[in-house]
Amino acid sequence: MTDFFDLPSDSFVQKRSERRTDTNIYNPDPNSFNGSYKSVFRFVPYIHDKTKSKYTKYSAKFYNPLTKESLFVDCPSNIGKPSILWDLERTIRSIKEEEPELFKQLDNAFSRWYSHFSPVYIKKDPQRPELEGEVKMFKFSAQINNLIEGQINPEENELIESATAVNPYHLLSGKDFLCVVGKKTKIFRDWSKCKFMDEVTPLVFKVGDKQVAVENNENSVKLVQEFLKKNTPMLDEYKHKEWTEETYDKVAEFMISTISNKTILNMVLDRSKDEKMKTLIKAKMSGSTGTSPAPAADDDLVFSGSDNKPFEKAETASTPAASSDSNSGNDEYDDLFSDL
Repeated sequence: MTDFFDLPSDSFVQKRSERRTDTNIYNPDPNSFNGSYKSVFRFVPYIHDKTKSKYTKYSAKFYNPLTKESLFVDCPSNIGKPSILWDLERTIRSIKEEEPELFKQLDNAFSRWYSHFSPVYIKKDPQRPELEGEVKMFKFSAQINNLIEGQINPEENELIESATAVNPYHLLSGKDFLCVVGKKTKIFRDWSKCKFMDEVTPLVFKVGDKQVAVENNENSVKLVQEFLKKNTPMLDEYKHKEWTEETYDKVAEFMISTISNKTILNMVLDRSKDEKMKTLIKAKMSGSTGTSPAPAADDDLVFSGSDNKPFEKAETASTPAASSDSNSGNDEYDDLFSDL
C-alpha cells in the first residue's frame, strides 16, 4: 500500500515546451556559434518539379503589443486572390512621410514579406559536420536572391565584371556558394559577406565514402537523379497554405485589434477587393463592442497624402533544369548505384 503514496517529484514541475526544429530546413544560425557561421553549399534543382527550384511566397505577421500575441499567415496574393494584407501594407507605407509616428506604430504591428525556398547540397559545414553531404531546404530573402539574380542576369548587376550568365542551380556549370553569416542586431542576421565562388564547376556530391563529380553522360545523370530523388526534402510543407474559415476569422480579429486607428482601417476597407474580409471586418466592428479595443488618442486623425501606386509583386523565378546528353554507359558507376 505504501506505493500509493510514492509520487515522483518531477510530476509537479512544469516543463518548458521545446521549440520545434525543422530538420529539413538548413539554418546557418550565427547565434548558436559565437556570432558567426561559415559553410559552403550548392543550390540544386528541385528534382520533384524543376520549375519550383526557387519557390517564392508572401507571408504576413500581426502582433498585438497588449496581449503579446502574434499571428502568422500566408498571403492570398500567392495564388492570385485579392489580398487585404497587400492593401494594408500599401496603406501603411502611404503614410510614412506624412505621419512617421503612426507609421512606426503600425509597422510594428503588421509586416508582410516574401521568402524564397531552394534545395541546397551542403558541401562543407565546420559547425555541423554531420550535415555535410545532405540536401536541405534553404529559406532565404532578398539579399541572397539578389546574388542569384546577379549570376543569372549579370548585365543588371554593375558589380559583376563579366557579362557571362551563370545558372547557379546547374549541375554541370553552376557555382558553389560561400555562406558567411554574422549578427547585424540581436534579431537580424548579416548576409553581406555571402558570395558565389568565381569558378564554374560541376556538382560534387558524396555517395557512401566516395566523392562523385557530375558528368555529361547517361550513367552520371542517372546517378545524380537518384541521389536527389532520395535525399531532397519535399517542398509541399513550405508552399502557400490556403485560408480556412478559422483563418479568415483570426485575421479579421487581429486587424481590428492591432490596427486600432479607424481612419487607417477604413482606408484599407475602401481600397480592398477582398469582399469576404471586408464584410467580416465590418460585421465585427459593428456587431460587437468587445472585439475592438478602445480607440487610440489619434483615432480620428485625418491627413492628406497621395495614394501610392501598389508595389509590384516580385516574380517567382523558375529555374531551368540542368541539361544533359546521353552517352554510352560506364561500368564504374555500378558500385555507386548500389551505395545509394
